[in-house]
Amino acid sequence: MKDWIQGFLKKHGRREAFDEVSKALLPYPGFLVLKKAYCEVTQWQGKEMRNLGWCVLGVLAVALRQPESAQLILFKRALGYVRALVNFNMMAQYQSHTPETITYMEDYLDTFHKMKDIFLEFRVTKRIRETMVKQPRELRHDWPKTRERNGAGCATQKGKKKPCNVWT
Repeated sequence: MKDWIQGFLKKHGRREAFDEVSKALLPYPGFLVLKKAYCEVTQWQGKEMRNLGWCVLGVLAVALRQPESAQLILFKRALGYVRALVNFNMMAQYQSHTPETITYMEDYLDTFHKMKDIFLEFRVTKRIRETMVKQPRELRHDWPKTRERNGAGCATQKGKKKPCNVWT
């Protein structure tokens, strides 16, 4: 995602604004501020990736503010894509899921698939680009069948129902 965002920002002349905003973030407990600009980081560690997930949407929103009329729709789609991806990732980290959280994840995944074409030109290879265009829905999990199979909850050893963790 890092390369896609950088390519998008560079194409639209917003890369410097993104770097300035990311450097201006203040530290708080559990959040480490990047010492380098976003585009200067070549290798991301786990803590840096987690911090990026927490702030990338806000930083991107500030960097993309006040668009020209021709950029408005593109910027909204880019923000929608990143929002869906970040929200899905945050929800996926839950230790267990209820039917409501799975519904949220389905919505985020649908939004992601509807808006992912905004970054297609920044994908690494032509093969990946063609795959994303031809098979966008085949990459989805079949959530309704998963919920039916698990009965909206998983049985514990004592036979009681609890929210099901579909990721394990």
